[in-house]
Amino acid sequence: MAFTLQIRQKKHFGKTVLDLTALTNACGFRYGSNNDFYILQEGEQDQGTAVLYNPSRIGRGIFYNASKALEGYYEVSYNIPTTRAEIADFARLVAEMERRLGKVEMYCVEEERTFTSMELEQGIEKFAAFSLKSLNQFCGNKEYQKYILPLARWPYTMTEDEVAAWETCTDLMDFEQTLHDLQSMDIYYAKPRLLQKKDTKEIGAFYALTEECESVFPIHADGFLNLDGIKVAEGFVQFVLYSEQRLMDGMFSYERFIEEMQGRGVRQYDAEHILIPPMSKEELESLAKKLHRNQA
Repeated sequence: MAFTLQIRQKKHFGKTVLDLTALTNACGFRYGSNNDFYILQEGEQDQGTAVLYNPSRIGRGIFYNASKALEGYYEVSYNIPTTRAEIADFARLVAEMERRLGKVEMYCVEEERTFTSMELEQGIEKFAAFSLKSLNQFCGNKEYQKYILPLARWPYTMTEDEVAAWETCTDLMDFEQTLHDLQSMDIYYAKPRLLQKKDTKEIGAFYALTEECESVFPIHADGFLNLDGIKVAEGFVQFVLYSEQRLMDGMFSYERFIEEMQGRGVRQYDAEHILIPPMSKEELESLAKKLHRNQA
């Protein structure tokens, strides 16, 4: 579910093409483009589209589409449920776009009606109340096996405690704080390389853990946001020595790697991911030796 606003310039000639960097700087936002696993590649665009977010209050991200800017057409949207802060950021973004574009017509696809910047600003509390209701309903749907939300910077899988709390919550404050805290961390969110064997057609997921880099890794090798239903037969991990700019020898079972990490200071990140503390060269070498012995 989303709130999608189509923005059209009214002037017939000399359409204004917005500069995304200038626009986001004016709003205090950052932007990037999602890769195949819905992990944001900071500072990138994809054919005129990008995901925008406020670094001081990171939510689920605002989708920006300027692929038809030469025709005077833009589209911006936010996901539902989202945070109150992001709804306010959305209204501020639209107002800034209108200021730069001049006279525009703004039409909401889902509500099938036009809006003005003033109406968006005045409707923040109403939109936030609908987002809260949607969050309650999402968490109350017992048909879901997992409660996954694509966020601004990467996906997030709710824990059982969060699902229970947000099913009955009466405001968005905890939801908003949780989403920001999870994404404001200076961490590496692991993404796999997917390779297919020529003979068996089986797909393997290959991960890399880098020296002295706090990282989020899935508990299972196929624990990435997988909208295409890719079947992963096996997972592997390698270690990277950043100080020496090289890959360590050895490729190890992902399952054994996760088992071994349990006693090394890891913490839960979400229902399907763990947070691995920075590991030194010596610690990675020791871990590699132990995993090698287990595979022998």
